[in-house]
Amino acid sequence: MSGEKQKIEYSPAFVGEHIKDAALYSVLGGDELGFQLVEIIGPETNLSLSGLKNIEVTGPPLSEIRSKSPFGLILKIKVNEASVDTSKIPVRDLEAVIEKKLGDFINQIEGVSHQFVRDEIEIRISHKAVENGLTFDDLAAILNELITEEFPFVAGVFFRVVTDEKTGSEESEKARGIYKKRDERALSLHDEDVKTFYGCKICQISSPAHVCVITPDRPSVCGTINWFEARAACLSNPDGPVFEIEKGELIDAKSGEYSGVSAAVAAGSGGENSRVLLYSLTENPHTTGSVFDVIAFIIPEVGGIGLIDRTSKSPAVNCLTFDEMMMFTGYGQQISGFSGVGETYMMSEKFLQKEGGWDNIVWMTQSLKDRMIQKIQALNPEKYEKLLNRILEIPTENDVTTCDELQRRQ
Repeated sequence: MSGEKQKIEYSPAFVGEHIKDAALYSVLGGDELGFQLVEIIGPETNLSLSGLKNIEVTGPPLSEIRSKSPFGLILKIKVNEASVDTSKIPVRDLEAVIEKKLGDFINQIEGVSHQFVRDEIEIRISHKAVENGLTFDDLAAILNELITEEFPFVAGVFFRVVTDEKTGSEESEKARGIYKKRDERALSLHDEDVKTFYGCKICQISSPAHVCVITPDRPSVCGTINWFEARAACLSNPDGPVFEIEKGELIDAKSGEYSGVSAAVAAGSGGENSRVLLYSLTENPHTTGSVFDVIAFIIPEVGGIGLIDRTSKSPAVNCLTFDEMMMFTGYGQQISGFSGVGETYMMSEKFLQKEGGWDNIVWMTQSLKDRMIQKIQALNPEKYEKLLNRILEIPTENDVTTCDELQRRQ
């Protein structure tokens, strides 16, 4: 790698760029450890960014990383106290909203692609990007500019990049503890407890027809923004991508049909989708953006529901892989019998309740089963004992691989 450093280009025009294996310089995270975390250094703390470098790198720099590497991206954000009414907005509720935007921001860099959320992120770097001189310092500078432009309450950002496996493992465990606290809080509130829901258009940069409806019982499809965090985002930045939705009339409690939700989705999708039932998979299901980990799908042969997660490499019982189902589940399409779902929504009693919820889940991938068991055990195994027992009964690809086998098992 030689020659004069080129200007690092970034623009929404580069979003959706696919970096083929032949053009690939390195993969950060992915099958290796990969996570991202935003922590607010808010008015309620005495911490300051003064005296700190803008970025600290623990482990090899980008130029020395070939093939695959562990990767952690940790942002410490200083909030402008004058721009946030802390009596209405707990500043920590802003963390997940900024965290969700990191992928969109990174995808704007030429020769760089970002996928997924929380502790499953994968960032692909092209040869061209590194040859042009891309460094972690550049990544931080670009993110700093885009974050402060998108979120006016941000007064400063300190970046920590971890490419060392030991340190990354330690920091990822800390991150998982923070994700857990967010999920516990999200599960403490229900749809009937509030008068207002929220909508999110963060994914519209790649999925123009997708409007994510965020309610206490149905956090964002990507699984990263709960109702509390959406409220904080809306209050702190009324002109941002998260907006208020008046619930309107409750038309049907079982399917989760609210007049205000359908009106907001129709307006936000430009009329592409005019009706959404929050708890249904078969009738006007909630749309899915470009970032999600689990697909719920109808198995008509047995009248039940299957669940496949992104990490599974095997086909589901309908002979389709996650990537194949993603092509007609994601990107704002509303197709009966298919929907992306977040793991926190899967903990709700309203999870796909129109079709029977967990009582009608007849197949799921082993990797998702293991993850849900771990999630329940980490949260509260006594509270979710019934759900845990149900999940333990559900067959996986280790038990059943085709619809015929599933029918014989019924």
